[in-house]
Amino acid sequence: MSTAVLIIPTKSRGMRHLPDLQDFCATLSTFLQETVGLWMIEDDEWVVVSANAAFEALEETDHHGDPIIKAPMTAAPFVYRDDGQPDWGTMWQGFCELALYGGPPHRAPEDALQMPASAPEAGAVGAMIDEIARGILETTGLTATPSTGGWLAIQCDSKRMAAWLSAVIILENVDARSDRDILFVPADQDFELKDQVKSVITVVAKANHYWQEHLANEAAGGESPARAAAKRVLQGELIAQLRSQRAS
Repeated sequence: MSTAVLIIPTKSRGMRHLPDLQDFCATLSTFLQETVGLWMIEDDEWVVVSANAAFEALEETDHHGDPIIKAPMTAAPFVYRDDGQPDWGTMWQGFCELALYGGPPHRAPEDALQMPASAPEAGAVGAMIDEIARGILETTGLTATPSTGGWLAIQCDSKRMAAWLSAVIILENVDARSDRDILFVPADQDFELKDQVKSVITVVAKANHYWQEHLANEAAGGESPARAAAKRVLQGELIAQLRSQRAS
């Protein structure tokens, strides 16, 4: 069994999210079916990697080779249907880059959306719960139903899909977890429509967009030249050099 490693410079902002990154590694290992760990390196060692031309190009493009969209999806105007209900299916014309790939997280760390502390043991019911489920269905085609502990259970196509969606949603600063082929996201009747409800629907739609479109393209050999070049750097001589420095 191989081992995948996430490399984080010790003074980067990524260090402030160490618990989330550890959770991400654990979930990602389920998706990859191999061990995933964190490797912290000193800033002077990171310079060897970050100064490489391959990474300079990567900073301006997403993992699909397209220019990174800086604005978060929350900047989109709220759209209503003729009957007065939110029109989730047409509210966004595009998707900004996932936080996983360097884009802006949907919510700021200090405004992270977590499971309510007083979540009911039984499946929650109410208008806001129904609205989250309706929004997820309209934007992804996935079915969501109330679950115990205040979670909304989303039926995914596979265990790998549920694990990957959970991992990337956590990095958007919205709570999530997975169990087999079920993705769980927060759902509470006290959530506000234009705040928490919109956030849950947005991050599920955003993550699912990448799963369905971008990852399917990569699986077919469509990885962008910029990301392929950066991957060769990380997997090649620079990583060997860093390992040598660590050993000495």
